Amino acid sequence: MVMTVVVLYSCTKKEAALTASEENQGYVVPQGINDYDATIVNFYNKFGTYLLYEFTDKDTYWTPAGWKNASPSTTTAGFWNPGYEAVKANPLYIKKQLALLDSTWFRFYTDKFLNEFLPVKIMLCSAVDSVYTKFVSFNPITYAKGVKAVAAWYNFDNICVNNAGPAIDTMKTADKKAYIGKVNLIFAQSMIGRKLAKATTDFAAVTNYSVTYTSYAAAYAQGILYPYFNSPAADLDWGYYMLAMVSTSETMLNTSTANTDATYKGILNATKDVNGKIRTRYNLVRNYYITNYNVDLQAIGNAAN
Repeated sequence: MVMTVVVLYSCTKKEAALTASEENQGYVVPQGINDYDATIVNFYNKFGTYLLYEFTDKDTYWTPAGWKNASPSTTTAGFWNPGYEAVKANPLYIKKQLALLDSTWFRFYTDKFLNEFLPVKIMLCSAVDSVYTKFVSFNPITYAKGVKAVAAWYNFDNICVNNAGPAIDTMKTADKKAYIGKVNLIFAQSMIGRKLAKATTDFAAVTNYSVTYTSYAAAYAQGILYPYFNSPAADLDWGYYMLAMVSTSETMLNTSTANTDATYKGILNATKDVNGKIRTRYNLVRNYYITNYNVDLQAIGNAAN
């Protein structure tokens, strides 16, 4: 996975982030009288997070910085402003989706972890798509809407999750492994975006952030995973260590890889980690969540690969 810069929006967990505008939207569960509604109510009572299968565009797309749904350009034909599109769950598949989320997401964490770090809302969807502009031709220059289905998407105070639809019935083992990787990566991104991934003092002390680094190799040598060209800082780095663990197997992290490579592959191998600082910081992050929450983030990356 390429370590692209995560640009996310800050909000705190639970009630402080509950509104999608200046007015409280008044989310209520249950939203129906189905057998799975009891599961949704119990989840809210336990963790304070809404599992919503009925929601408005504002509930998921709105942020203080603007709407984040994909939209066609008003100036260039065929061009699309990047974003995402979410379609509400098919009620016939919600029970199966809840079981999928439990087996691929929630089971990896303790109640303490989920209580502290889950977002305000989880949107149950039959489709979640990343939307972008794709190039069609040179003569004439033509663009079109590009769509890629994704397992999950984080935006502000909510996470949209896919597969409350017929596709869930044909998921194979490899599909479920990929789902584990994506949904837990998005969960970690949401923690980073809501400023809930905080570096410890000993983690920050390993690296000198007052120096300007000019290559991946130089940054890796100092234990920096966050892109060196985008003003790395301790909290941002802490988040990237989390992302590495939940998305990449321990075997892959230890595989020798060139120090010009921008992925997480090989970050624990001496080819990239020439001074051992990445491994030192990796152990600090991993052990922090094991000690304080009884959660091994690396176990997630191992299960996803």
